[in-house]
Amino acid sequence: MASEDSSDLDQYRARIAPGANWKHVVAWVGDLPPLPHAAQQAISMLDDSNMTVEKLSGVLGQDTALAARVLRIANSSMYACRREITTINHAIMIIGFRELKGVVLTAALRQLSKNTTFAEQINWQNSTCTAIAATIISRHLKKTFYQEAFLIGLLHDLGKLVLIARMHKEYDQVIAKAAQGHFFVDVEMEILGYSHALIGALVAKKWNFSPDTCQVILRHHDTIARPLETEIDNKVAVVQAANLFSHFLGYGHPSGYPDISNELLESCSLLDIDLATAKLLLQSTKDTYEEQNSAFS
Repeated sequence: MASEDSSDLDQYRARIAPGANWKHVVAWVGDLPPLPHAAQQAISMLDDSNMTVEKLSGVLGQDTALAARVLRIANSSMYACRREITTINHAIMIIGFRELKGVVLTAALRQLSKNTTFAEQINWQNSTCTAIAATIISRHLKKTFYQEAFLIGLLHDLGKLVLIARMHKEYDQVIAKAAQGHFFVDVEMEILGYSHALIGALVAKKWNFSPDTCQVILRHHDTIARPLETEIDNKVAVVQAANLFSHFLGYGHPSGYPDISNELLESCSLLDIDLATAKLLLQSTKDTYEEQNSAFS
């Protein structure tokens, strides 16, 4: 990352607090390990128009734990298959290439999070609930990127996953202060000098995710102006709403976290979602999350 054109990183550098060491942040992210090899290879292969079920199955089969999680998700209520799926080939055909990227990433990230601490638990709950909500919202709004929504929803708090894993003592301080009525991003800037949105975008860039995905992660706490002119603006707005859905339902924060009701209403308004529809989408998110949580946990 340090070798990249500095102008390409200006928008990232501008997001650290005065006094924070930008070079330290870049070096720290650069030292992070890559995604598990099989997952990284599979995700890359899914962008190849010549991909086949057999090739993909061979790659996923190299990582037993990853393959097991893909099978578990394929057998979840999300895909409502009438008989048990026992092979990776069958799982791929049931899930489909377009949605498989999100499933593989879910399985890979789940391996990185041991889920043994409170911080890991609430972060994983928020990531998966946001992914589900983003899918439900984008489908309701008939967004062209609805099949990508799960992936970007899942990745929106990638920075938290990394910070919790690598700086757990400091992030315990963040959570403790958030429990006193402060938003995560504000406390992160105060304690760390940068937010999880910046770290997540830099890690996604390191892991070769698309520029759009990196931008959504970077901007998911930014204020988005009306009208939503670009596809990235629309993606950010959907992920923002999905994240607020998750927090409203109680997934992703400690007791004492600020009430986000007003922010949720504003986010829905930006997407032209009225109150009655928002309630229906919230209920659908809650029901789907509860049905599918065992597959992701």
